[in-house]
Amino acid sequence: MKKLQVLLFAILLLGVGVGKGQYNVLLNFNGANGQSPLGSLIISGKTLFGMTEAGGIYGAGNVFSIDTDGTRGKDVFDFNFTNGAVPNGDLSLVGGRLYGITPLGGGMSNGNIFTVDTNGNGFKDLFVFNGLNGAQPYGSLTILGGKMYGMTNGGGTNQDGIIFSIDTNGNGFNTIFNFNGTDGKYPNGNLTFSNGKFYGMTYGGGTDNYGCVFSIDTNGNNYKVLLDFNGVNGKTPYGSLLLSGKKLYGMTYEGGLLDSGNVFSIDTNGNNYKDLLDFNTSNGKNPWGSLILIGKRLYGMTYMGGANLNGCIFSVDTDGGYYNDKYDFSSALGEQPLASLISSGKNLYGTVNLQHKVD
Repeated sequence: MKKLQVLLFAILLLGVGVGKGQYNVLLNFNGANGQSPLGSLIISGKTLFGMTEAGGIYGAGNVFSIDTDGTRGKDVFDFNFTNGAVPNGDLSLVGGRLYGITPLGGGMSNGNIFTVDTNGNGFKDLFVFNGLNGAQPYGSLTILGGKMYGMTNGGGTNQDGIIFSIDTNGNGFNTIFNFNGTDGKYPNGNLTFSNGKFYGMTYGGGTDNYGCVFSIDTNGNNYKVLLDFNGVNGKTPYGSLLLSGKKLYGMTYEGGLLDSGNVFSIDTNGNNYKDLLDFNTSNGKNPWGSLILIGKRLYGMTYMGGANLNGCIFSVDTDGGYYNDKYDFSSALGEQPLASLISSGKNLYGTVNLQHKVD
């Protein structure tokens, strides 16, 4: 018996709304080619790019690519702690170059911002976090024009995390907001942009210390808590927000009616919060990543629950109706996803993250 880790899967959506999807494993991880993918995938043409938080040549994770049909898998770049370690967010692709962040490693062991060509050449360490200017950036970069925006989970003035901006060439770093606990702490996921404002979430801080939803201008002004999570309306979100029109959609890992997490919506001005779906184990439990929107339906994954208690892929209408379990993970084909789905054509692509034994 040897251990393999299902890295990447595709699921063909057999109809929208009802019915199971056709699941296909595209790649298994074996440690040497990476281990433990925690971020989501990005797609360029027919090529998927992603990162793992462990494995690779130095055991510190890597950047990988693979075609959507499961061919031409490649270890693009290996982290070695000095140039970053344990990446767990999404990559961004701009002008043929990949941009990302790592929460550990770098010159001060607090993480860094990096860029590398899609073929693995031209790696550049753009910025090193030192604690005062942020530490442990979890999540991904949002790139607008020639600037990148992101968040760190710790560091900053109050050690509760920051929001920052930096030029794509690594110059002009600026802390645009320091979290202080009362207004949230430990931000996670990505910043969602619309009409001059960013929207995001923290998994700690706020009135009840269960996290919050916030908005802020891109220059750091007009920070506003749109929603404090209180347990009943959700708590400890670990993903990002999805924007459609003037509504934000998100998930919480815990809280809701059964303390198993929920799907919610809220207007961009903080009004009209709605609990769209409460997880109850049978329909999933503890969603970790973010939602995607296809038509009028939201798609996501849960870390646990479902028919096999190993997590599931689900869909639900934007008004909370017509829940559908699209796929239940099992120990035979991977379990307990810690990432988000992406869509391309009729397929959804994602990763799962727990080792299992096979013959």
